[in-house]
Amino acid sequence: MKFSSYNLNKNIIEVINSLGYVDATPIQDSVLPKVLKNKSLLCKAETGSGKTHAFLIPLINNLDLEVKEIQVVIITPTIELASQTYSFASDIVKSLNGISVHLLTSNSQKDVSSSSLINSNNAKIVIGTPGRVHDILINNKQVNTKNVKCVVLDECDMLLDDAYVEQINIILQTINPSQRLAFTATMKEHLLAWTKKSLQVDEVIDVNKKDKVNANVKHHLVNIKHKDIVESLVNFFSLTNPFYTIVFASQKTQVERVHNALNKLGINSALITGDLETRERKITMRRIRNGDFKLIISSDIASRGIDLEDVTCVISLDLPLDLDYYYHRAGRTGRNNKAGDSYIFYNDEDKNKINSLIEKSKINFDYYVLRSDSLKKMDSQTSKKKREVNENLEKEIKKAVAKARSKTVKPGYKKKVKKAAEKAKWFHKRKIMKANLRAQAKDQGIAKVSKK
Repeated sequence: MKFSSYNLNKNIIEVINSLGYVDATPIQDSVLPKVLKNKSLLCKAETGSGKTHAFLIPLINNLDLEVKEIQVVIITPTIELASQTYSFASDIVKSLNGISVHLLTSNSQKDVSSSSLINSNNAKIVIGTPGRVHDILINNKQVNTKNVKCVVLDECDMLLDDAYVEQINIILQTINPSQRLAFTATMKEHLLAWTKKSLQVDEVIDVNKKDKVNANVKHHLVNIKHKDIVESLVNFFSLTNPFYTIVFASQKTQVERVHNALNKLGINSALITGDLETRERKITMRRIRNGDFKLIISSDIASRGIDLEDVTCVISLDLPLDLDYYYHRAGRTGRNNKAGDSYIFYNDEDKNKINSLIEKSKINFDYYVLRSDSLKKMDSQTSKKKREVNENLEKEIKKAVAKARSKTVKPGYKKKVKKAAEKAKWFHKRKIMKANLRAQAKDQGIAKVSKK
């Protein structure tokens, strides 16, 4: 459905059309009419589906130009996401008279100066992180929040986590807006009802209950065969030559190690972690958006809501502890109806996590083995059989080792255990060889019959 079909101000329609937004996405189509009617909503949709504009467009449309104070407060969990939302909002309002937007994130801003800037600019929309919004709008008391009609919680599953929930509750109780909007890409089903009640929303909108992942993204598992992670990355780049890549790792130490190692090899990359100073993060994000980097090494902080155009490839050097974060990582590519690829580097010991992700997500993964001279695609059935063989072998080794163990440690104990494990491997290998011979004999018998 086109934006011109909604009950929007003509000037806003012209502005968003000029920015390239002509047809509404499914989440925008579901949300926009209800936000225009001042409904409170909890909305769930996949990453890259257009959630930010789903609330920005109708909220800007609903602003009362006669009221000079803040009317909308938008809260995000990260500085990068707040800055991005501010950029989107600024693009829309810069051609509209009487509307200004204020960003509350920088640690360099003093409370008093931030308050005076909001007041002097007659900011109608304030966007910020929980701590800054709490400090400036609630603690400071120099900014009038009596006209705030709507509070938006973007990536609300993070905002309602232990780290922020107390501040969020205070903000909501103090402002007590008539309209509350919450958006997320992932939220466990049992939390939806609790969140709906907690936020006092009218309705839950889940535009795609079955799929958590963007249909434009292809998913691949890459066995790196226990090679060094930096060596594997460099090898992967040389074989695939991706255009624009984000590499994710769960641990900040891993992110920094990979970033430093690549830069020493002359491979230019940007670094994004939560440890970066605010000013440094802003400069890095500005340089990324200006096209100075085509390779970004990041912790999971950038996986939540950061919209970078034309990312063609996402690489996960590991799987996050919370598997839901994988959807956010993969969602950095395949945006705006463009194709993208998400690769997971893994070793054999990661199979339990991999299997959990496959079972939970129902994603159809391609299987690859990364070799020094090739990225070889494997048949999924072959990979499945291999996993089953490895699992059976592990079980047999565990049984053999358990039998060889004794309650008291005697001389030659380690040698005895090692011998038991080797014997289990030998029997396992022999069993597979016999099974293969039987299968070959069966195939030959069928072939002889068919010839007759």
